[in-house]
Amino acid sequence: MDNISFIGMAGCGKSTLGKAISEKYGLSFIDTDHLIESEYKMTLEDVKKEFGYKFVRSAEEKAILGLDRTTKIISTGGSAIYSSISMHHLMSFSKIIYIDTPLDEIVKRIGIGQKRGLAVPDGISVSDVYLERKPLYEKFSQLTVDGSKSIEQLVSEVNIYTSK
Repeated sequence: MDNISFIGMAGCGKSTLGKAISEKYGLSFIDTDHLIESEYKMTLEDVKKEFGYKFVRSAEEKAILGLDRTTKIISTGGSAIYSSISMHHLMSFSKIIYIDTPLDEIVKRIGIGQKRGLAVPDGISVSDVYLERKPLYEKFSQLTVDGSKSIEQLVSEVNIYTSK
């Protein structure tokens, strides 16, 4: 299986799908949000509150630029697509898969507040973030999968695509 990097909104299923593929095929998995939380020893939301959303984006770029082809499955933070440097780095050794999950499903999963450490200015709604980011996810993706499908269906779809 090729290296894979998942992109998409918070709550779209990047970590869940990444872990499922990693476990099923015995592949290494990294969640860049967890790298940031480990480095700063606090949640993403707390990192954002203490240092600001731009700092979170910068920390994410640093985390991504530290990755290479030895990590087979990568779940990026939702704001990774704001850094074309990060995205081109990921493209140099992995396929970029966008998990396109409908806004109403995202809201069901994460709520309307910003408790997920969304790297955006305070006061921006989840729907505004979704509308702003969707074209960027589409721009960088090499494959788009439907995030409203079951994890089992998505594991199969991704396996078929990356094994060609």
